[in-house]
Amino acid sequence: MIAELAEDLVASGHRVTVITGWPTHPRGVLAPGWQARWRSVEQDVLGFRVIRCGHSIHPREGRFWRLWYYLTFGISSLINGWGGGRFDAVLCLSTPVFGTWAAWLLARIKGARFVYAIFDLHPEAAANAGLIRRGLFYRSLRAADRLLCRHSDSIVTLSAGLRTEILARGITPEKVNAVPFWLDGCKIHPGPRDNLWRREQGIAPETFVALYAGTIGYVSGAEVLIETARRLASRRDILILCVGEGPMKDRLTEATAHSGLNNLRFLPFQPAGVLGEMQATADVGLVTLLPEADRTSIPSKVLGYLAAARPVVASVAPESDTAKMIRLAACGRVTACMDPAALAQAIRELADDPETRLDLGRRGRAYFEQFFDRGTCVRAYERLLSGTGVAPGGTLKC
Repeated sequence: MIAELAEDLVASGHRVTVITGWPTHPRGVLAPGWQARWRSVEQDVLGFRVIRCGHSIHPREGRFWRLWYYLTFGISSLINGWGGGRFDAVLCLSTPVFGTWAAWLLARIKGARFVYAIFDLHPEAAANAGLIRRGLFYRSLRAADRLLCRHSDSIVTLSAGLRTEILARGITPEKVNAVPFWLDGCKIHPGPRDNLWRREQGIAPETFVALYAGTIGYVSGAEVLIETARRLASRRDILILCVGEGPMKDRLTEATAHSGLNNLRFLPFQPAGVLGEMQATADVGLVTLLPEADRTSIPSKVLGYLAAARPVVASVAPESDTAKMIRLAACGRVTACMDPAALAQAIRELADDPETRLDLGRRGRAYFEQFFDRGTCVRAYERLLSGTGVAPGGTLKC
């Protein structure tokens, strides 16, 4: 999404520099073919410059190594950004604590406007994932982030629910804007379920695929899929397919093997060129989220399902932004959060009702085209970066 934002801003006549680290997501291990250095400057073929900064590289298991990674990246990004030329505006993603304050300081050094993009609300998201306790350390992190919000020129987040959480910190309402995730509907679009990618994965045409596509993170609640698969074991025509990586993946794959489940399968992240066929392979798309994370994290995977015109089955809190969107779009089913019986029943019902699936998928695609258009969202970011605002009340319709 950030690459598309940079590409579109360049197309609008702006000069864009992306300051980032080395490709180590999600396991904290450098991707094959890369060599980490203190600084590397690349001119992307799409027209924007990429400055890659040195930072610690270590499998980030445990709080210390995560904080060490954030600290080293924060220091490195500040120093490398300092020598990166003149900036009129700095857009910072919510890398916890050190990265965000480094970006704020860089903006002040450069005399630039600072826009804080909060996709996951920290430290609440970390506490919901069980990574930190809600003690003194948590309160200190929250106070630091609240202070950063107050000193930002503008804040952008993903939904009305997240905006409400940020406003509860005592932030001026006019400063906080809601702009949703977007997806390029030309890259992910409705397609035949029986395609080359499905055949390469050895999935039979008659198999009903419930797809979980995306990061398998701490707050994802993806562990509910184990018991869901167990309850669907008698339905040999149904496959739960998880495509992605994340800190919870190893635990889930081990539990699947231990349970002897043949209807739950895991694949790694797929190349961008096959994402359209991968999404089209699905008959329904799955979304899960821990109940305590519903106000601090928004699963972006739902956009891929909507773009591909596939119904969404969500195991989320009933008042979460995800649940509200699915009900408003009439594009799927919302089940009780972390309830495998309810999730299995919803999958079973849609597997037996192709006409309803088709109708829900069409509604989802129509909703996607109306509210998650790439051009509309990028123009909102362009206005935020220039200081002209988004819309009265600070919310892009979504």
